[in-house]
Amino acid sequence: MTSPFAEDEPSQLIAAAQVGDRSALTAIIERHRAWIYNIALKMVWEPATAEDVTQEILIKILRSLPGFEGKSSFRTWLYRIVVNHVLNLKRSQHEDAAGSFDDFGRVLGAAP
Repeated sequence: MTSPFAEDEPSQLIAAAQVGDRSALTAIIERHRAWIYNIALKMVWEPATAEDVTQEILIKILRSLPGFEGKSSFRTWLYRIVVNHVLNLKRSQHEDAAGSFDDFGRVLGAAP
């Protein structure tokens, strides 16, 4: 049995998953799910949010897998998807929290 922390996926497993082999897709997801969750948890600091983010990322990986070209290791490719997804999530949350310039002006105008 291969360790879930192995550096990379066998190219045959990736190739099979890219053409829709469900058992290969399942193997890849199960192999990396905990690793993805741990990265998400370190970035969002909330277990429930990390679980939601992990599910979103797994869907994104399934959609993006046909585009994996092998120019980097598979784990590196996954890591970039995870980090970019969480950073985009955080960025959009901050943009929502900041509001518009008019809102910001009202807050500044109300300050003593």
